[in-house]
Amino acid sequence: MQAAGRSGDEVVVGLDLGTSSLKGLLLSVDGTQLHATRNAYPMHSPQPSWRENDAEDWWTATVCALQELAVVARDRGLRIRALGLVAQRDPFVLLDSDGAPVAPAISWTDQRTGTETAALRSEIGDARLLQITGVRPIIGQGVAALMWTRRHLPDRWAMARRAVSPKDFVLGRLLGGAHRWRATDPTTPTRSLGYDVEQRKWSTEILTVAGIGAELFDPPTAEPWEASGRVAAEVAADTGLPGDVVVAVGGADDQAATLGAGAVSAGEVCLGTGTCSGWRMVTDAHLPDPTGAADSYPHVVPGRHIREVTIDSTGSSLRWFASTLAASVGGYEQIVALAMTAPIGAAGVRFLPFVDGAQRAPHYLDNATGVFLGISGHHTLAHLSRAVLEGIAMMYPGTWDILRTGSADPVELTMVDAEAASTAWTQIKADVLGRSIRLPAVTSAAAMGAAVLATTAAGIHPSVVVAAGRMVHRGNLVEPIADRVAAYAELRTRYEDDVALLRPLLTGGGR
Repeated sequence: MQAAGRSGDEVVVGLDLGTSSLKGLLLSVDGTQLHATRNAYPMHSPQPSWRENDAEDWWTATVCALQELAVVARDRGLRIRALGLVAQRDPFVLLDSDGAPVAPAISWTDQRTGTETAALRSEIGDARLLQITGVRPIIGQGVAALMWTRRHLPDRWAMARRAVSPKDFVLGRLLGGAHRWRATDPTTPTRSLGYDVEQRKWSTEILTVAGIGAELFDPPTAEPWEASGRVAAEVAADTGLPGDVVVAVGGADDQAATLGAGAVSAGEVCLGTGTCSGWRMVTDAHLPDPTGAADSYPHVVPGRHIREVTIDSTGSSLRWFASTLAASVGGYEQIVALAMTAPIGAAGVRFLPFVDGAQRAPHYLDNATGVFLGISGHHTLAHLSRAVLEGIAMMYPGTWDILRTGSADPVELTMVDAEAASTAWTQIKADVLGRSIRLPAVTSAAAMGAAVLATTAAGIHPSVVVAAGRMVHRGNLVEPIADRVAAYAELRTRYEDDVALLRPLLTGGGR
């Protein structure tokens, strides 16, 4: 193992283009974090329930991150050898013949495409959609967003020549000019609801019903761990990167986060925390779930797949609370600290964390909204804060039961991303779940996964599995506390009663 960060050492960059921000890491080739950066971009909401991004904001955030990381590397005498980029899967960016965006990118959190999603489900059927795509059809997926755009923005649609993912949009800019990227990898399209996972191609059957030609999409002919080229000269000049930086093809953020947690072998589990919470178990084969409870798609590791069960509105519920009722408290760290001053059970206050819906695990409620229950005059902001944290954690046991259906029970979970930075927050989750939770040394797992792919693309490490073994290091183990486990088990019954009572008011259907 090298002594990380010595002058003259080669280093790599990992970028994660998420729902609300781009996270970047500068890492030694042994996985030691040397610097981290985060650049937020706005989520526009021109109408209630609409959520969309300007793709140029993604590129601006990327350039800013690379400029910062390049300065850090230069000041320390380090040489950036390779760069990996991974990104959210659901949105599409429509590009004209010059590669410029012609319309906003509709986010996966957007709720405007109910009619289009219902049309696909009616014409093709949920069972067939699951069989082809491996994912449960829900509002927010990319093909339905394209159907909406064609119907409501015909002038913009007429200008479109390509529909690309956020990752491939930014990757094209990184490579630049005549080397503009015109391919994708098999992990990035996996939440579009238009991709045939087993055949590794865009589904003519689905796209015909959607009224969209397959030629609009780039072919999935590249692998995440391959090199796509080198940073374009103009990008190197703008960012300060060396001109010979190798750029990996990259892939989807959830799969990359699983890699960044060190989960590369069948049965290993990564628990991702962010806008939503993705529970991912590595499998040896594509195993579509006919019930729709879990998704199945390829890993960024050769020959591996992932079974994922997702909880909607976890991080987004906390973000909503932090920006509204708890805006005066400060950041997330201060909210968690305030919550710890309230007792377990928040003195009777309960929170159902459905601010962005609850279409997925563990309740599968269509049209759900968030709810506070049990508030009385003596409750304070500390009680509400604790209720938010506990309400999110209460989604965990049922989701875990769904994930491990038919599988051996792993001894340990690895939890990654922003929430993993708080031991107190993690302790609540371990107590509610009744299981130990392992934290990695680097919690920005998707960016770590991107860096692992970069080292493989540049030939620094011989394979993705070897790279993960050398770069991903284990951190603290948070173990459940017995008396708290018992208290939360009793409280969970009350939460389940709440959901059962409110279900008719929250849902227009369900699984």
